[in-house]
This record gives sequence, C-alpha cells and structure tokens, in this order.
Amino acid sequence: MSFKKNWKKYTALVGMLFLFPLVWLLAFGVFGKHHFNTLPYFDAAHPEGADTTEWALPPFAFTNHLGAPYTLDSLKGKVWIAAFYSMSDPNLPRITERLLNINWRYRNEEDIAIVVFSTDQSADSSEATRAYVDVNTRYNGFPGKWQFLTAPDSVMQTYLRDGFFIRDIREEAIFRLLDTQGQVRGLYGNTEYHIRDAMEDIALLKKEIDQNAYHEARQQDH
Repeated sequence: MSFKKNWKKYTALVGMLFLFPLVWLLAFGVFGKHHFNTLPYFDAAHPEGADTTEWALPPFAFTNHLGAPYTLDSLKGKVWIAAFYSMSDPNLPRITERLLNINWRYRNEEDIAIVVFSTDQSADSSEATRAYVDVNTRYNGFPGKWQFLTAPDSVMQTYLRDGFFIRDIREEAIFRLLDTQGQVRGLYGNTEYHIRDAMEDIALLKKEIDQNAYHEARQQDH
C-alpha cells in the first residue's frame, strides 16, 4: 500500500515538473511581450547605422523589364533587396548566383522582392532583362518578385547618388536591404558571407514587422 502511495506521489511530482514549464511558456507566449533584435537604419548622416531615422528612399519612376512603369509605390508593404548592376557587368554570374540564393529561399513569400537598378541602360534592353528575370524566377510562387529597372543613365546615376548614397558603384556595397517604409536596413557586399547575412536579416526584419503589427492590433483592441 505504501508503494502505491509513494508511486502516486512521485507520479504527481513528475507531472507537475513537466507541466509547470509548459504553462509558463504558454502564458509567456499569449500574454508576454516578444522582443526581437532589430536592425539598424542607414542614411547619409549615419553610414555606420543608427537606432532610428526619419529618412526614407525618395520616390522614383523607372521602367521595368516588361517595359512597364515601376515606382516606389509598387514596393509598398514589401521587404526588398536593392541590387545595382547591368547585363554587361563582368561579375554578372556571381551577382546572379547570390541573388538566386535569396530568391530561392523566399520564392513563396509575396511580400519579399528583389529590385535591380540598371547601371548601364545601353546594355540592358527590355528583351535581355526580361529573359534574364524569366529564367531566374521560373520557380517562384508569385509573379513580379524580381524587377529589373532601367532609366537614362544620368537619371539613374543621380538617383543612386541621392537615394542610395552611391557615388562609385565599384567601391560600394552591392546590395541594400529596405523595409516596408523604404528605409535602408542593411548593406552587403558580393560574397557568400554577406548574402547569408542578408537572408537572415530579411527574416529578422519580417519578425520586426510582424511584432509591430501585433502590438498595433492589440492597441486597437483596447
């Protein structure tokens, strides 16, 4: 009889030891505040990054690989990678490989995009860029996730300088990460290490956006 009582006592104790962490995790998940690391903001005044900024990318109106107008408003609500090169770039295969890694990982997420800003309009005809984008996005779950934008070279160079603070593309980071507000949140070079960082930062930025949306929804409910 004593054995039965002890067995029941130990069983109850073990059950409580397993149940307590589960209850704590559920309570934390439902009622607790979720804190994620956040990415810095980059602008002309903060090339090394800052905790916050009021600066955002200025509007643009370029032509995409389909020959259609494409503006900054087209990216509203999206997290996106900006890239700067042309079809004549000697590093095109390597750049494309890096972007394909990002594209493949997020191929089924509609709110993540890649936008290429042409650095040489004479080399980037709509036929060539359309074929290029079609090949690289054939397995995507959503259309329009990869855009190749062109404009007269003088217009594009001015925009790269004033919008992305790029004066010499050969000496600048190849890629930028932008949030849904058009703010620069990451700078990356053309290496596998940088691209791994970019892919992880996209996930981190998505968490930040989801967290903000969650808190806004809770505030509206109260």
